[in-house]
Amino acid sequence: MNALDRAFAFLSDRSSEPFMVGHVLDFPAGSFTLDALRARVAERAPRLEPLHVAAVPGARSWTPTAPPRAGLHVSAERVDGRLAEATDAAQRRPLPARPAPRWDLRLLTCRTEKVQRVCFRIEHAITDGVGAAHLLAALLADEPCEGPYPYRPPVRRRRGSASWLTTWPLGKLPDRETVPAGSGATQSGQVAVAYADVPEAELRTVASRWGVTVNDVYLAAVAGALAALQDQRTGRARDLRVVMPMSVRPRGASLAPGNAALPAIVRLPCTAATPRRRLEDLAGQTLAHKESGLRESGWRALLRIPPRVLCRTTERAGFRLAVSHINLNGAYRVLGAPLVGGGVFALNSPGMLGYFSLVRTTETARLTVVHDRSLVAAADLPKLWVEAVAELAGTVTG
Repeated sequence: MNALDRAFAFLSDRSSEPFMVGHVLDFPAGSFTLDALRARVAERAPRLEPLHVAAVPGARSWTPTAPPRAGLHVSAERVDGRLAEATDAAQRRPLPARPAPRWDLRLLTCRTEKVQRVCFRIEHAITDGVGAAHLLAALLADEPCEGPYPYRPPVRRRRGSASWLTTWPLGKLPDRETVPAGSGATQSGQVAVAYADVPEAELRTVASRWGVTVNDVYLAAVAGALAALQDQRTGRARDLRVVMPMSVRPRGASLAPGNAALPAIVRLPCTAATPRRRLEDLAGQTLAHKESGLRESGWRALLRIPPRVLCRTTERAGFRLAVSHINLNGAYRVLGAPLVGGGVFALNSPGMLGYFSLVRTTETARLTVVHDRSLVAAADLPKLWVEAVAELAGTVTG
C-alpha cells in the first residue's frame, strides 16, 4: 500500500460511509441474466487480487478478506421508467461489510429505455478510476481488452520532487474560485447523476481539426458549459479551478491493487471570449503540464507525505469540482452484448460538489455529471456540454 492508499483508508474510516469509486456500463436491454452475470463473476473474481483484499487503516500492506461470493456481491433489479432514480440509489447502497471485500455490482434492467446498466463500485483505497476500468473489463469482458492507455514515464526527469507541492494549495480556496456563480456551496450529501452522449468520432474530428487532444476538447467544452450555466443563473461567469487526476499506472500494473493517480490543478477559462480561446488556453495548460515534468515529480512528492497528513489534507481540500477522462479502447462485449456507453462515479470526498467524467468507448463518448443536489441546475450541464462541443465543431445546435 502506498501513501495515497493508506490515506484513503483513513478517510473511509473517519467517514460515515467508505470513500468509493465506481463505473457504470450500459448494454442493450435483455443482454444477459443475473445468473449468467453471477456465474462469470464467480469464475473470475478469485483471480483478481483487488477483489479479495482490504485496505485496513494503519496497515502498510493489503489484508486478505473472505473469498468474494457472487451471491453477495452481485444483485439485480428491474427499473422500468426509473433508471435515473435507481442509478442514484445504487450509488447509496451500503457496500458488503467486512470481512467480505468492499465492492459490489448491481444490474439494472430498464426496458422502457432499452438499457441494461451495470453499476460497479469499490472502495477507493483499493483502486482508482483507471484501475477500476481495467478491473471491470477483466471481470466481465468476453475477450481481453486493451483498456485505458498505460502511463509512459519520460526518459529524462525535468523537475525536482518539491515542484508539485508549490502548485497544490493545502488550504481552502475561496468559493468564487471553485464554485460556479449562482450555485450553492454547502454540500447536501444528496447525489444525483446526469449525462449526455456524443459520437466518439465527433470528438476526434474536433481534436484533429484544432490540432489538440480529445482531452483538451473535453475540458474546453466543460468550461463552455459552466460559463453558460453561470450566465443563465447570474448574467456573469467566472473562471473556476478544478482538480483533475492524472494516471501514473504503467502497463504492468493495470490490475494491481492501489491508487496511481496524481491530482493536477486546471483553471477552466469560463470568461474567455470565444470557444477557440477556451480551447487554446486549456491546450496550453495541458501541454505545460506534460513538458514541466510535474506529473513525475509530483507523484514522488505525494508518496513521501505521511498518510495521516495526506488524509487531513484531503479532508480540507478546497476544490469543489473534479474532472476525469478515461478511454476504454478496443471492442468491449460482455456475454455477447456490446458496450454502448459508460461513466465514472466518485463524489463522496469531503466538500465535493460535482464530478465531470468523460468515458469513451469505440462509438460513444459520454459526459457524466455526478453532482450534489446543492449545485443548482447541474442537471443542465450535460446538454450545455454537448452544445459547447458543437460550437467547437463549428456547428450550431437547435
